[in-house]
Amino acid sequence: MRASQGSALRDTLRASFAMRKSRLESLCVLVIGVFVARTVNLSHLACHFPGHAQTGSNYRRLQRFFEQVTFDFGALAKVLVAMMGRKEGPWRLTMDRTNWQFGRRDVNILMIGIVHRGIAIPVLWQLLDKRGNSNTRERISIVQRVIALFGADKIASLLADREFLGDDWLAWLQEGAIGFHIRIRANIKIANARGRMIKGGELFRDLRPGQSRVLRARRRLGGSGSRKARPVWVAAACLASGELLIVVTNAEPKEALATYALRWEIETLFAAMKTRGFNLEDTHMTNHERVSKLVAVLAIAFCWAHKVGDWLHEAKPIRLKSHERPAKSIFRYGFDQIRQHLVNTPVIRQAIDPIHFLATGQPTIQTPNLRSS
Repeated sequence: MRASQGSALRDTLRASFAMRKSRLESLCVLVIGVFVARTVNLSHLACHFPGHAQTGSNYRRLQRFFEQVTFDFGALAKVLVAMMGRKEGPWRLTMDRTNWQFGRRDVNILMIGIVHRGIAIPVLWQLLDKRGNSNTRERISIVQRVIALFGADKIASLLADREFLGDDWLAWLQEGAIGFHIRIRANIKIANARGRMIKGGELFRDLRPGQSRVLRARRRLGGSGSRKARPVWVAAACLASGELLIVVTNAEPKEALATYALRWEIETLFAAMKTRGFNLEDTHMTNHERVSKLVAVLAIAFCWAHKVGDWLHEAKPIRLKSHERPAKSIFRYGFDQIRQHLVNTPVIRQAIDPIHFLATGQPTIQTPNLRSS
């Protein structure tokens, strides 16, 4: 990596992060390094420091960065939203976890993102001190952080999978007038037309693959005991595999299934941060604060790659395969172009100049020669 590239990023990020020069330089090396090395392993990233210091010295410098630097994650969230041009809202938010093991230690990240053109924008994340699902307190905490930063009016609805269910959790969303589209398990009990509680799978057992139905009135969920959450709309579809997809919502029921389908965008984000992009699971870090900082580095890199890919797609649309699907994602288009320029040229071309992109979210005027790409 050339020193001029790190300097370009440093000048841009200085406006958003209160860090001294050496820390900013390390952050820039990390952002650019994850493109070049395509890994978050510090021993590999240490090889991409500018200057003539030994790799061992660079490695210790990166270690000190994650040990000592302080991140303002709220400020970062605003930077990421601005970079992707989504400041106005309202947003569909999608919530999910990604987890893996390093040795005997579990790394478990709860993340909330904004649905955006086939992939979620990472906004906030939280490391969970356990292996399994999040609880109501943890979910409420991360949503409250979104509200504190951007306002409740920015949330159009929250999309989540089967593990994000619970009477207290739904009650809290309803009390805050926060829309939701959440999938439930087929064995969750739902009130039938006579008010008797039966398993959801029984209510929709007559559906065939490709068929769907919305129940005509709001229904209670759960067992026979007292419930805090108010009745909800219930929609279901039978998938091609024969599996039932049952979604509960407090919003427009006819749009419940189509809206819930957007939840998959956070899975696409996780894939970009992992095997299809930066290989997050290569890290040897398990300390929560340090992993949170590493995710912050990848969030900056991800938004940069997606923004570049978005602009390049406008200049030269991604080729469609025979099944009419794009040959690559917007993220991967930008990721490959940035990586190619960083690896093969001494100075980043103006078309993907990091100063301009990270400062404004827009490319410079010069158009790259895409014929050779």
